[in-house]
Amino acid sequence: MRAAIVAGLVCGTGLLAAWFVPPLAAITVWPLLYLLPGAVLVSWLRPPLPGSARLGLAIIGSVAVSSHLVWWLSTALGSYQRETVFLASGLLALLLPVAAWLRGSAHPFRGWLPGATRALRRESPVFALALGVTVLVAVVLGVSLWRVIPGGVASGGSNWSDLSVHLAIAQSVNAGNFPPDVPYYAGLPLVYHWFADFHAAIGARAADQFVVPSFVLGSAVMGGTLTLLVVGLARKAFGHGHLARRAAWLTGVLALLGGGMGWIRLVGDAAAGQGSLLDLIAAHGYDNQWLTEWPFFFIPSVLGTGLLVHRATAYGLPLALAALLLLVCAFPRRRGSGGAGPDRPALLVAAGFAGALLAPFQFFYFPAIPLLFAAWLLTSGRSLPAMARAVGLLAAPYLLAIPFVLPALTNALGSGALKLVVGWEMAPFSDGPLGVLFFYLTNLGIPFVLAVLTLIVGRPPWRAFLTTWFIGLFAVPNLVQLSGISFDMNKYFQLMWIAVAILAAWLLARWPRPLVVGLVAISLLSPLLAAAWTATSAYGVLGDDELVAADWIAAETPERSVFVTDGWLHAPTDPAGRLRLLTFTPYIGNLGYDPSQRAAAVNEIYCGGDPVRSADLMQSFGATYVITGGGPSPCDRPVDFAAAAGFEEVFSRGPIRIFHLSSSP
Repeated sequence: MRAAIVAGLVCGTGLLAAWFVPPLAAITVWPLLYLLPGAVLVSWLRPPLPGSARLGLAIIGSVAVSSHLVWWLSTALGSYQRETVFLASGLLALLLPVAAWLRGSAHPFRGWLPGATRALRRESPVFALALGVTVLVAVVLGVSLWRVIPGGVASGGSNWSDLSVHLAIAQSVNAGNFPPDVPYYAGLPLVYHWFADFHAAIGARAADQFVVPSFVLGSAVMGGTLTLLVVGLARKAFGHGHLARRAAWLTGVLALLGGGMGWIRLVGDAAAGQGSLLDLIAAHGYDNQWLTEWPFFFIPSVLGTGLLVHRATAYGLPLALAALLLLVCAFPRRRGSGGAGPDRPALLVAAGFAGALLAPFQFFYFPAIPLLFAAWLLTSGRSLPAMARAVGLLAAPYLLAIPFVLPALTNALGSGALKLVVGWEMAPFSDGPLGVLFFYLTNLGIPFVLAVLTLIVGRPPWRAFLTTWFIGLFAVPNLVQLSGISFDMNKYFQLMWIAVAILAAWLLARWPRPLVVGLVAISLLSPLLAAAWTATSAYGVLGDDELVAADWIAAETPERSVFVTDGWLHAPTDPAGRLRLLTFTPYIGNLGYDPSQRAAAVNEIYCGGDPVRSADLMQSFGATYVITGGGPSPCDRPVDFAAAAGFEEVFSRGPIRIFHLSSSP
């Protein structure tokens, strides 16, 4: 009892201090968002896993539980505020005194320090790999995601286009946009896998800070977590022994740092004299590279895009792997089991919860995990009654996903984005079968070839399951399209890549070390080149005048204010946390909305020549501010807002002017 009281006082004091001194949230609230609740759950569930994999489950479990808890509390209370974050943190912190109150073998943290020490000693290569991935992602994003340059702010690599989406979501949620409208398509609900940004927003809100540092932290932690889970899953597949540990470690290297052969474009560019190596690396990704002639590289690596750009994938992959790992622990493969039930029902329920909580983190993986669940059950050699009971335990938690999945599915069906296809649209089918084969071989590289070879000539563990995983997820983008942008289906190749890495590593572990080192080094080239490009490139996002405008907007306009902007990727409203009517229209179409009418309306607001009509259109969309200084192009009849009745100029800096619509002219 004394320990419980002490733990409760420590937690309560820490949260109270962080409430009044927000930076303290980094040491009081953030551990609740990233570690404590998952650690308690893992300690109670006791999955038969090494310590490194348990840590991975604890981290991703904490992220999933804390995000959903804040969402459900905010929904129940009718608003998302800093108070809600601390209320959720208090509820999560209660786990610590409860754990301290328990006695005997039920104590979830009994012996944790000696166990952690043994795990660090026994699994030092795994922890070193996870730490290396974490540091790599942290450094690359730390120097590139929000880079102050002369004249404004830039972002490196593909984040030049993706950052605005995530920044707008997180900053607007923290400025009162809850339940969230699309911040760059105001007035319609956000049907997007936005919980990676929500989790970052929660951390930033607790510490009362700009969200970009929280972005960097989250992506880095997810990189290390994914490493721990991938190696843990490979250990379950390969078993014990030196060879198994070597194969599992190689799986982690290939899964997190491996990729295709985009580097051959660098060789060609250098040979053609297009620049020095350093200049070429700073100018091109050489992993997922658009707008090029043959050869084409459109399948990005897990590192190059999954961790450094696609935040939904950075969080979705480890949560998907956690669900699979829990199922593997809960429902071991067994033949002749008769009517015996699953060995660990609690872990089956936990696997179902992980799959269900995945939905708002990554919509693309959400339907894939039940299919992989089914593949594991059907290839397990267990009896039909046992599989039926397992299905019931796995399926029950999926009720929690309905509020997130139903709106997104309705939008996809209504927009026509969900459709059957014959071949992935990004693959060069016009080049014939050999062209398509060359595309996939070069885009997926040596690990892909080794995985195929393993299935042909080897006898790897879990052969039926891994074959289904590998071939099934390769087939998905070639059979169905789930969004308006066909490129987005590459996310299934990234989930497939985990199976590719397991199969390739099983074969590599048996080969001579010099050959293994050479093949792995070649496989790492393209992802590391993409990381170097992200770290060293700088593409303009917002200029100095726009940054000053963003500060003014955040300080001087009401929360949930709606702005008319020029419809480009970036706008001062994004860092300010306010809403705007339009962004780059393909991003809107990808949500299942048709942006054509609104794009025409925005064009008329700026270029219709009639301020009365502009005001009427703005009022119909709930917009009260208009930003000039860019605007649509061409613009034959620009509206002179400065001379229009009802419009008041409230901000001016360089070419940027903001007008407030106070009344109808």
